[in-house]
Amino acid sequence: MGNNAISVLITRPDPQGSVLCERIRERGDNAIHFPTIEIIAPDNQALMLEKITTIGEQDWLIFISPQAVFSSIPYIRQAWPIMGDTVNFAAIGAGTAQALHEAGYQNVVHPLTDWNSEELLKLPEFQAINEKKIAVIRGENGRDLLEKSLVERGAFVTPIVCYRRALPNIHLQKYTEFLINVIVCTSYDSIKNLKILVGEMGWKSLKQTPCVVVSDRIKKLAHDLGFQTIWVAKNASHEAILKMLAQKRNEICQIKPMKL
Repeated sequence: MGNNAISVLITRPDPQGSVLCERIRERGDNAIHFPTIEIIAPDNQALMLEKITTIGEQDWLIFISPQAVFSSIPYIRQAWPIMGDTVNFAAIGAGTAQALHEAGYQNVVHPLTDWNSEELLKLPEFQAINEKKIAVIRGENGRDLLEKSLVERGAFVTPIVCYRRALPNIHLQKYTEFLINVIVCTSYDSIKNLKILVGEMGWKSLKQTPCVVVSDRIKKLAHDLGFQTIWVAKNASHEAILKMLAQKRNEICQIKPMKL
């Protein structure tokens, strides 16, 4: 690391968290991977598997996150090794679409700019969907705006919960030696769990560190939890996060680094 290098705390879970850390290190900075979410199987895995048997009968499969792809595709492939041409794929954003591409599903529609339910619902493919069968592949306790809106438009919606987020068991002592210049939080749970994991004393200092988030919704939560300097990346992609870190480098370097 050079003299002008910064230390970035990455809270994103694997596999994406490790990839983002590597991208930061390639630029000569230090990345500290502190995943504040553990991805585990859903409470009712039998129900998930039962619903996956209907996937080949759907008109649309909508994947809500890259993790929804990682957690569901092995089971989908097992149940439907050959997917019919009548099944269409959609993703909440380009990162999720890329995960589908890498899994072998090439024709995927997704919002081009803001990656959220609101923008997906604006796509022309989801305007005339009366009596269409749509499966929404997601994690537990996500937003219900998409499913409600699709039902209001006349679609038959099947939610398929393929993972849940848990608080990981992290040994904080391993991280206390690191000085942190900036934090990256890419979801509601990542920032809420960060506060729990570092404890009350750690939070008092850590919330003075600049925080990069990926939506205005997460920015509001970060503000409510006490962060004073919050920057919103254009979206949740690695590229958008890296761009924000580059844009704010001078400001980051002027703020006193903190320890966990």
